[in-house]
Amino acid sequence: MITRILIIFLFITTYSLYSQVLPGEPVVGYPKGTTAQITSITTTESVIAYSTDEKIFYYYDGTKWVKLFSENSKVIVDNELFFEDANYYYVSVRINSTDWMVSRFSRTNLNDEAFAMGSGTQPADQATVIGLTYS
Repeated sequence: MITRILIIFLFITTYSLYSQVLPGEPVVGYPKGTTAQITSITTTESVIAYSTDEKIFYYYDGTKWVKLFSENSKVIVDNELFFEDANYYYVSVRINSTDWMVSRFSRTNLNDEAFAMGSGTQPADQATVIGLTYS
């Protein structure tokens, strides 16, 4: 009887934990999955995920998943810049002609990710990227 209870508990715990993230979460912090898996999830605004079947990134705008490509396949993401320090990896991207976003990922905890967004000049140096306010 105790064995059955333990097995049921482990199954429920494993299922609950697995259902919180997309399968195959990569080391750099971006979740990934098929487009169908990504678009079936509702999450917090500004999360980015990689579509393994389309080989492109999507971001969640607060209500829906949006391709980081326009309908005519022109790339919207521009000037992708990478930085790192002792604690974090940073990715600075231009989202469109006026807006940018910086993603910050912990080097040791994949669940520790934060984002900073703004308009105007894209943060293009390590000191600026590190000094942003992340949420």
